[in-house]
Amino acid sequence: MHYLKINDSDKKKIGYLIHLYRTQQFKHLSQNSFLLNEYNEPICTRQTLSKIEQGIIIKNDSIYEELLKKVNLKFNTDYCIEEFLPTSIFSDLLNACDYYNLEKLISISESYIKQLNPFKEYIFFHEYYECFKWIYTYYSSFELPTLQSTEYIISLKNIINSNLYEVMIDLVFKKRTISGIYDFSYFDFKNSNSMINRGNHMMILYNQSKLSEMLDYCQDLEEEYSSKNNYIRLLDIYSLKGFAFSNTEKEKFEKLVSQINHTVEAHNSNIPKIKISQLLKNIGLQAFRIDMYDIAINYLEQYIAMDSPYANIVGIDLCISYQKTNKINQLKSFIQSKEVYKGDSQYENLLNYFILKYKYQTDNDELSYFIVNKVPIIIDNTMGKYKQFFYEELNMLVEQTKRYKDLKTYLDSTSDMLPI
Repeated sequence: MHYLKINDSDKKKIGYLIHLYRTQQFKHLSQNSFLLNEYNEPICTRQTLSKIEQGIIIKNDSIYEELLKKVNLKFNTDYCIEEFLPTSIFSDLLNACDYYNLEKLISISESYIKQLNPFKEYIFFHEYYECFKWIYTYYSSFELPTLQSTEYIISLKNIINSNLYEVMIDLVFKKRTISGIYDFSYFDFKNSNSMINRGNHMMILYNQSKLSEMLDYCQDLEEEYSSKNNYIRLLDIYSLKGFAFSNTEKEKFEKLVSQINHTVEAHNSNIPKIKISQLLKNIGLQAFRIDMYDIAINYLEQYIAMDSPYANIVGIDLCISYQKTNKINQLKSFIQSKEVYKGDSQYENLLNYFILKYKYQTDNDELSYFIVNKVPIIIDNTMGKYKQFFYEELNMLVEQTKRYKDLKTYLDSTSDMLPI
């Protein structure tokens, strides 16, 4: 059998990727099974595999090729990936990401998916093909990689182009933040050469409760983004900045909202609809967080009117804002279009409370069943910003109806677990 000639620099990367695929995608195979070829003959010893995966060069090229077969890949000597993908492409891609140029992001990624498709079974080509697929999927349909895939992407740091890695690590950041994973030690966002990832550093500072440092850093970014006419990312920064303000800083928040409105009005034609939607949601939720319910109502109503994907979730904040400002007719009008949800997720339960309370009579049998059976779920599992409200609300109902003695005992026993 004829084996290909593999250079030493490629061998180091191949060894690293073999370890990556073996431990992530082929971990169902024992090491003994992994080291047998298609004829059930040994490819190499465990010691040799360990050396290869550590980047130690082994002269026998056939071992590399046989190990690649075990992860369903091959080595291509006809094309070099660096020649196949010009460096300028990755600069263009990162620039499109920084300026949120959806059309360009989709165009570049779609083009290279097609070009790389015939070579996707080859090592190095495969990794780029997968990256372009994730970019296309997110920017065309806003579907993020899976959590398992984020582990894989992080591992590609020394394999793929650095600018491409910047674009990919932003997707990793988005997925992990949404999933409640706040360990970002895998990347130095503060010193990134990408505007979007330097902006992501603000979110890290917020999650670490470093609000003073966050605001100082925000000032630097505002100046940079303004000088580069990057108004989309400037709005992202303004949106994040709102998280730093507390209930005692409502004037600062109002000033920020005015600044946001001015920026949107001045550059509205260049801001994609999805960014407007995100901005409305963020301002509305931040206003709700610091008890500025009229602002919350204004922005959350606009957000929901755009048929946004998280309308039911922010609907809870909108319902509470209506009730806090005594706008009961608007609250009733909003929930008239809602159906009672049959699932048990916390958002369904919370929204069901308002639907059952205002769509039907307060003493309705279905509401009674809901209070008795779902209140423990709400109190135990609800996020902090809703917990206090629902505790007080349901405790009041218990007192009003005098029907739920067991529930009153339960509520009393949980009062010490409420957020301060």
